[in-house]
Amino acid sequence: MKKATTKWRGLVVLAGVLIIAGLLLSACGSSSSGGGASPSAAATPKPGGTYVFPLGSDPLAVDPVGLQEVDAEFVSHQIFQGLYTTALQPDGSTKSVPDLLDKQTISADAKTFTFTIKQGIMFGPPVSREVTAQDFVDSWNYALDPANESVSAPYIFQNLVGLDPKSGYAYAGKPLTSVKVIDKYTFEATLNQSFSQWPLTLCYTATKVFPVDYAKQLGSYKAFADKPVGTGPYMLQSWKHGTGITLLKNPDYWNNAGDSGNSATPGYVDEIDYKIYRDINTEYLAFQKGDIDYTAIPPGSWIASQNLPNVKNGQWTAKLYPTLSTAYVNVDMSSELGGSAYQPLRAALNYAADREAVCNVVFQGTHLPLDGLAPTIIPGYQPGLNPYPSYDAAKAQAEIDKMTAAGTKIPDPIPLWVNSGQGHEKWLQALIAGWTKAMPSLNFKLKGLETNAYWTKVNAHELPGLFRYGWGADYPLLDNFIYLFTTQGGVYGSSGLYSNKQVDALFAQARATPDVAQSDDLYNQAQKLILTDAPTIPIYSYRDARLSNNRLGGFNYNSMTQIDMWLLWVK
Repeated sequence: MKKATTKWRGLVVLAGVLIIAGLLLSACGSSSSGGGASPSAAATPKPGGTYVFPLGSDPLAVDPVGLQEVDAEFVSHQIFQGLYTTALQPDGSTKSVPDLLDKQTISADAKTFTFTIKQGIMFGPPVSREVTAQDFVDSWNYALDPANESVSAPYIFQNLVGLDPKSGYAYAGKPLTSVKVIDKYTFEATLNQSFSQWPLTLCYTATKVFPVDYAKQLGSYKAFADKPVGTGPYMLQSWKHGTGITLLKNPDYWNNAGDSGNSATPGYVDEIDYKIYRDINTEYLAFQKGDIDYTAIPPGSWIASQNLPNVKNGQWTAKLYPTLSTAYVNVDMSSELGGSAYQPLRAALNYAADREAVCNVVFQGTHLPLDGLAPTIIPGYQPGLNPYPSYDAAKAQAEIDKMTAAGTKIPDPIPLWVNSGQGHEKWLQALIAGWTKAMPSLNFKLKGLETNAYWTKVNAHELPGLFRYGWGADYPLLDNFIYLFTTQGGVYGSSGLYSNKQVDALFAQARATPDVAQSDDLYNQAQKLILTDAPTIPIYSYRDARLSNNRLGGFNYNSMTQIDMWLLWVK
C-alpha cells in the first residue's frame, strides 16, 4: 500500500495544487460571496439546448479507474454514479448522501458493511442492461487490479482486507476476498479497521460502478477509457483529445421519472460541450464573447468582473463559492523544528500568522482566514479549538522569550519551502512580514523549487523546516482533514511526519463510533490536540471566483467543486 498510496497522495496533493492554482486565478477582490445556486429569474425548467463549459486541460481520463484531475471530475460527475453522491446543502455545505444505494447494514465492530443497491438501475447505451451487485464487485476489483494502474483506487480502498501492503492494489490475478456478492442486488465489504463513516467516503469517483464485462469486451482498459459507459443522465458522445469532449443526454436513463431519492434527475440540456482552454485569460475572454457559459476569473480581475456591464444588468453572475480546500504552512516534524523544545516556536508562528492580512490584502477578500484544520463549511465543524486563533504579536514574542530563557537556539534563517511559479510567493511573503514584525529577532528564507521537484521532496520528507501545503477534500467529512495529522496521515497525508498516540487513539475511536455527532466530537478532540502541538499553521480556506451566464437556469456549484449539470436548463 505504501508505494501506491504515496503515489496517489502525491497526486492528491498535486491535484490540490491544481485546485489551488485555479483558485488563485480567482483571488483578487471582496464583497459578493456565497454557495449554492446562482440567482436566476423564476421560470419553469424546460428541455433542450446546449451547455458549453471550459476545461483547463485535456483530462488523462474521465472514468473511475483513471480519473486524476479536477477538470476530469466536471465530466465524470455527469456520467458515473455509485453507492453515494455529493449533495449541496442550503447552508452552502456539501454532504455525502445515498445514490444507487437502497439500504445498508454495518456490523457492531464497524468493519463489515452490507450494501443493497436499487433495482432497475441501467447502464447507458450501448451496454443497456441492469446493474447488479456483481457489477460493483467487478468494478472495485478492476480498479484495484495492478494491471490497470489506478492512482486513486489504492487510496480510497486502502482499508479493505486483503490488499497487497507493498502496492496498495489487489494481488495480481486474485480477486478480492473482502468484497463479495450476497445476492443479485446485495454485496458485502470488509475492512481491516473500524470505520463507521466509511460508506460516506464512497461518493469518491474511484468507487463508482461501470460495466467491466464491456470494458473487457473492448479488449483493453484504454479502449474503454476513450469512450466509457456509466449509469448517469449523460453519456460520452465524442472526445477529440486536445480540443474537447461532448456529452449527450442518456435517452434510456434509469431515473427518467426523477423520483429515486438523491440520484440525478434526467438532464434538461440535450448536449454538454466541453471546450479546452489551456490559458485562463483566453477562457475569460471566450466567456465575454459568448463562446462558453462559465469561466474562472483570472488574477486581478475579481473586482473588475463585478463591474462588467452584463454582471450589473443581471445577464451574468459573478460569485464566490466556498470550497473544502485549505492552505497551510506545515512543519517537518522530523527536523529540528519538530522537537518538543521547539513547540513554543511553532506556537509563536501560529500566534504571529496574520491570516487577515493574507486574505484581505493579498487576496482582497476572496479567501477566508482558517482557524482550524478544516473549513467552516465542513459538517461537524467546531469553532474555538485553536489555542492560537488570531494575530497576537505580544503572545508570539512571549513564546520566543521562553526559548531564549531555556537556551534553545533557533535556526537562522528558518527555511520556508514553496513550489515556485504557482502564485504562492506573494502570500508567503506577507506571512513572513507578519512574523518578523511580531518577532524581529527571527529571520526567514523563502526557498523555491519547481513544482514536480517540490512535491517529490515533500512526499519523500526531504524539506527540513517549514513548507507550503494545500489540501482539497476527497470526501466531505471531518475525517479527511484530521487524517492528515494522524501517524499514518503524517506520512501519506500532510507529509510532516507528525505523530501523537493520543491523536491516533481518538481518531480510531471516532472512526469506530457509529453516531455521527459523537464521532465528530472525537475528531474535534483530536483536532484540538493537533492544533496545540502546532505541526501546522492553518492559513486560509479557498473560495472559487466564477462567472456564469444567466441564459441558463439552475446553476449550482458545491464545495467539492462539482456542478450537477443535469439541473441546468436553457431559458
